[in-house]
Amino acid sequence: MSSHILPSQSFRPARGAGLGRAIGDLALATARLTEALLSSLRRPVRRNRRLSVIEEANELRQFAAGYRRTDPGFASDLMAAADRHELRNEKA
Repeated sequence: MSSHILPSQSFRPARGAGLGRAIGDLALATARLTEALLSSLRRPVRRNRRLSVIEEANELRQFAAGYRRTDPGFASDLMAAADRHELRNEKA
């Protein structure tokens, strides 16, 4: 019976010395980017005081301006609602 013995070889690690650090830096950058993105998506904190009728109407007009290009009919309806809101609450 014959047997074959293979000489053992020492293999280098698959990752280079700087690759682990590069992966760590990439993970840190990804975490920072994710945190920045999520904080930019959060709603702004509302003021404690109640908005005046004019301020409410102006906020609605600003919202409507965002739809002026994509849905002009809806934007016009929102603008009219802002006007009605001002007029109705101005008398009260």
